[in-house]
Amino acid sequence: MSMLSPTALEHISQHWNERHWIGSGALPPEQLHAEWLLRLASASGMHWPYLTLVKSSLQPAVKDFSTDIPGYRQREINTARVERLVADGYTMKYQRLEDFDDAIRTEVQELQAHFGLVTTAYGFITPAESRGLSFHRDASHVVVVQLEGRKAWNIVRPFGAADPNAGLEPDPRGEHIDFVLSPGDLLYLPHGWPHCARTTSERSVHLTFTITRPHPSALAAELLVGEQTAPDAVLAEAVERLGI
Repeated sequence: MSMLSPTALEHISQHWNERHWIGSGALPPEQLHAEWLLRLASASGMHWPYLTLVKSSLQPAVKDFSTDIPGYRQREINTARVERLVADGYTMKYQRLEDFDDAIRTEVQELQAHFGLVTTAYGFITPAESRGLSFHRDASHVVVVQLEGRKAWNIVRPFGAADPNAGLEPDPRGEHIDFVLSPGDLLYLPHGWPHCARTTSERSVHLTFTITRPHPSALAAELLVGEQTAPDAVLAEAVERLGI
């Protein structure tokens, strides 16, 4: 069974790029599986840059949690070093989870099919009373699925048009909205909305699906690459490459 029901997808579509949406208790208890993500650091094939660590938007040196793999740019994860950093308040951030889990791959494919946009899955494990990222904007629309623990969020609905570019925003201006996500809750957040989150007295595990609408300049660049071709063929090719 998919994490995102047709009803949840419809709610996200209705709120798309207009405001956030919280699906309280949208995921039944039998689907709240966080153990596989907790074990993933030591899984075969896991390496940097699939796993990084972050604390208040600061990252440790890669060598502080990984070791060389001779002949490769990737680095092997050192779980003992990771555990020490987590004990110091660092969040474990997994990227492209669809490369490691069939169920997550299916979720990504279903989101891509529904919205017609490129989708990627991330995972976050944050220790108690900690914050992985300070106030920041995402260039992608975001769907959060809370699997374990509780996390207090502060999101900002911008005054006027949102800045669609990713980046830190230490003093965001707009309507501040506070809430707590509990296991089974879903959150949709439009791109460009500043936000940050902090764990309470317990560890938090959540998934994030990013849904990316290509910037118009990317489409223009794709069109220029094929400008000698028939316009309809160029547009079709650009749309396919960009995942629009």
